[in-house]
Amino acid sequence: MADDLDKYIDSYSRQRWQVFVLLLMAGTPGIFNAIQISSYVFLVDKPSYWCDLPDLKSAGWSDRMIINVSTPYQNYTSKKIEECSYYDRNYSIFAKNGYNWSMNNLETATSKPCQYYRYSSTKSVVSEWDLVCDNVAKKSNIQASMAVGKFVGGLLFGSISDIYGRKFAFNLAALIYMFTGPSAALIDSYVLFLIARFLIGVAGSGIYESSYTILTELTSGKTRTLLCLLMNMSYPIGYVLLSIIAYYVWPWRMLLLILSLPMFGLLIQCWFLPESPKWLMSQGKKKQALIAMAKLVPSVIHTDIDNDDDQDNVQIRKTKKCNAEFLKFLSAYTSLFSNMDLSAKTVISLFCGLSCGLSYYVIALNGDNITADRYVYVALNGIVEGVSYVFTVPLLLYVGRKKAVSCFFFISGILQLILLAIPQEKADVLLGVTLIAKFFVSALFSIIILFVSELYPTTIRNTGIGMLLTFSQIGSIIAPYIVELLGAKAWYIPSTVCGTLGIFVSSLVLMLPETNKIVLPNTLEDMKNTNSVKFSNCFKF
Repeated sequence: MADDLDKYIDSYSRQRWQVFVLLLMAGTPGIFNAIQISSYVFLVDKPSYWCDLPDLKSAGWSDRMIINVSTPYQNYTSKKIEECSYYDRNYSIFAKNGYNWSMNNLETATSKPCQYYRYSSTKSVVSEWDLVCDNVAKKSNIQASMAVGKFVGGLLFGSISDIYGRKFAFNLAALIYMFTGPSAALIDSYVLFLIARFLIGVAGSGIYESSYTILTELTSGKTRTLLCLLMNMSYPIGYVLLSIIAYYVWPWRMLLLILSLPMFGLLIQCWFLPESPKWLMSQGKKKQALIAMAKLVPSVIHTDIDNDDDQDNVQIRKTKKCNAEFLKFLSAYTSLFSNMDLSAKTVISLFCGLSCGLSYYVIALNGDNITADRYVYVALNGIVEGVSYVFTVPLLLYVGRKKAVSCFFFISGILQLILLAIPQEKADVLLGVTLIAKFFVSALFSIIILFVSELYPTTIRNTGIGMLLTFSQIGSIIAPYIVELLGAKAWYIPSTVCGTLGIFVSSLVLMLPETNKIVLPNTLEDMKNTNSVKFSNCFKF
């Protein structure tokens, strides 16, 4: 029966109009994911800031006057003031006697940290919650909270999808998305804002995993390769749209609201996106699998079903009732380590996810460290990413997955290490090399998910993808801190860390088997007929 289902899927894959509509429905959430992830760059736009002195401000002094009498000029350039301290003077006397008298009577004084801050602009969350100086780590928390959410979402929705179905997971994630997205724009509390960002991350991870798996399991052969790569085009589209919208829409609350309201369009997918027949079949629901397939391929005849189908369903239902919910989730993840081969595949895929996620987000957030205009930088990141996805389409149609993944990890790592040899003053050269590295990292993201999805059987495929994406989120959790904190010590540290890790992972990938042109295994038993992880694979291309 499973063989018949594969034939029906092959037939559906040849219906170009239908698979194009499927691609649109599965790919749209990626636009929202990209927008929410990269909105951080614009939400935390850091204006000039200095210590605010209420006594002088109430006396009618201008910002320039206050700066001249109070600022130590420790962090001042022609473009931006970033001052965290002020001179400890009697400013009430200054306010009483005026600016000219004060400038003529400035005495040596010690400096102390700011109690209040004044900003050149109030359009971002930085000025809203004073995310500067000693509070700079709180700025990174905004991006990290979403990354932690994507981490949790990867773990949670991977099992939800494998146990309750791909469409159930999609619908649940979409509802969370539609509620928390607009809510984040209306929240006044910093802590509640972090919680909203966390839930957006959970939903974004869940909705992407489930839609990607549906697309993978409803297509076959070159069509599956093509559509899974094209689905990732939603991310560069999102980046370009974000940079355009952010250029015209301010302040940050209005920007977030405009970016989030289109999420309600996901109701269309909640209604029309089909359930995966392969998942239904893996659960013993043969009738439902063929009925679902018949909606996509009307020529399917679903009367020739094994007589023990009902018996299978009854047994499965009894088993589900007897097993605790916790054990269901636990078994989905323990299956990833059920034997040595699956354990090795899982460990290598986790390293791939970590390296990919770290490099991807460090490059995405590192514009300020290489002194690039943020609007141009985000837009160019999107354009380069889009070109990389187009490039990978013919590559994967004719070249093996393993070869491409290993080479791209190695090249991206080398490029990021090359940045060490380029002076920071050569901003254009730094930007060029960084964008080339982004090209290969983005291409990696599109290939690695497809590659890993083909390493696992249907019964735990989404859990495997979820684990990959979960570990990529560990990279995205770390990324803002590496960019903000380590990047402040030396601008080249973030790229050096990513480059070194990328080269190491490229060697691990060589031990994996090639998955190009294979029939996807449905059960753990089917895995016995697939190639295993071994050192000799390093010499097989």
